[in-house]
Amino acid sequence: MRAALVALFCLAALPASAAGPFGKIVVGNWTGGAFTSDRTGAFSHCAVSARYKSGVTMLTSVTADFAWILGFTKPGWKLRTGETLNLRLTFDRGRTIDVVASVKAPTLVTIGMPAQSELIEAFRRGRFLELVANDARFTFALTSTGEMLPALVECVKQSAHVRGPVTPGAPAQTQAPESERDRAARAEKKALLEKSRDLIRSRMLACIGREGAPMLLTDEKAEVVAKAAMLFCKNDVDALTNATIELIETEDGRPANRAAIRDAAEKRVQEVVTAHIIRTRGEMIGKGQRPEGPAPSRPSAPGATTAPSRSI
Repeated sequence: MRAALVALFCLAALPASAAGPFGKIVVGNWTGGAFTSDRTGAFSHCAVSARYKSGVTMLTSVTADFAWILGFTKPGWKLRTGETLNLRLTFDRGRTIDVVASVKAPTLVTIGMPAQSELIEAFRRGRFLELVANDARFTFALTSTGEMLPALVECVKQSAHVRGPVTPGAPAQTQAPESERDRAARAEKKALLEKSRDLIRSRMLACIGREGAPMLLTDEKAEVVAKAAMLFCKNDVDALTNATIELIETEDGRPANRAAIRDAAEKRVQEVVTAHIIRTRGEMIGKGQRPEGPAPSRPSAPGATTAPSRSI
């Protein structure tokens, strides 16, 4: 059992160790929780393990930036840390996937499991897994993996605020250099996110134009008009903020401080809308139109009329 716990600590945090578990995940025969970095105290990953009669413990982990890892550990193994192993995984005695595993410790090997890969799909839906390494062969019942994987995702979403103890002198975690393939994939994802963000921004400004138009010719301050229009278009404002967060995380290659980005993005949107309202009012006054009384009330019944819509 101690070996399983050590592997849980190390699974996503090598070479630095981790503290935890914080909270508890129990799904079928899988147990685990959230873990933090000994070096920074920040949340690092959620992980679960299941022990089998063969003496092998299987582990599954998802990091703070949603990278999936599958691991296997056994106290009697004597592997060479830093080496790689060619493994064959057979699901339900039919679907075979060859993988390269990394030896993270003498008793622990891990396998990257990309979120949209054939491997994670087979792991999610399979009932049995056979692991073959040279002449060794191990069989695992994949109990409740379809429920366990979403539980890990939810653990990550709920654990961003978790803080653990900081160990003085804990080694800094090194980051593997990014490959050319990874850089190309990240650039492609960034381009798609930028297009999506621009579409959402256009939709949001169109909504704000509709909602803010009835207030343009009133004596309300531009900041008040901007805030009111943003409230009526809250779904679009939130969508733009979330798109901005995802784009920043893709550019940086790591999770962003979402609370700070959200505050900054909302403030920026308000500044842009306020400036647009001031500019539009100036153009309207230049054409001889003047601010009038309070803003007209919004229609409350079908068929009610509103002031003519103007884009801001």
